[in-house]
Amino acid sequence: MDLPACGCLLCDTTSDKSAWDARDNRIAANIREYDWNVNGVAGGELPGDWSYSIGLWHTLRSPEVSIFGIPSQTGMRIVNALAREIRAGHPLEPDQRRDDVLGSGLSVAIRPVHPSWYLSFFGAGVDFYQRPPLPITQMFWPDKQGRFPWDEGVDKTCRTTQPLLWIPREESTGPWANAEPAQYRPHE
Repeated sequence: MDLPACGCLLCDTTSDKSAWDARDNRIAANIREYDWNVNGVAGGELPGDWSYSIGLWHTLRSPEVSIFGIPSQTGMRIVNALAREIRAGHPLEPDQRRDDVLGSGLSVAIRPVHPSWYLSFFGAGVDFYQRPPLPITQMFWPDKQGRFPWDEGVDKTCRTTQPLLWIPREESTGPWANAEPAQYRPHE
């Protein structure tokens, strides 16, 4: 299968590295050293924090990974655990269930993120790759009974703190859909 070329700051030969800001430099340095970077975002007035990778596409041609509704420091550790599994040869697949992430006997579910959400929650990734769309997935964690946000009878916290980002933003309601999109900062 032919994958699209990576147009990130590291691959773009026309990119002026002297114009990169501190965030771009930190992300690029982490990708060079560790193969990816993980951002943690405090949710503020939203129902939860979120964390996401930047660099899995550049390094491994894997979709980026995000997780919502878990404190960002914990979410960053979980994203790193899944990224290490991807690097070890266990790739992401659409609508996949994985038992190799939480270490608690509970599975996570992987679903693709619709591009209409990218600017709302993944601005640093869009900036690094210089243009959407790029492949991003959402990792869902279950409640204590192993149910996911879309399952009947799921715990309310599990349902409300994890937006269903495979659904286009314009078809969604609630606090996640009302979040203001971040400003995309094109690099010149």
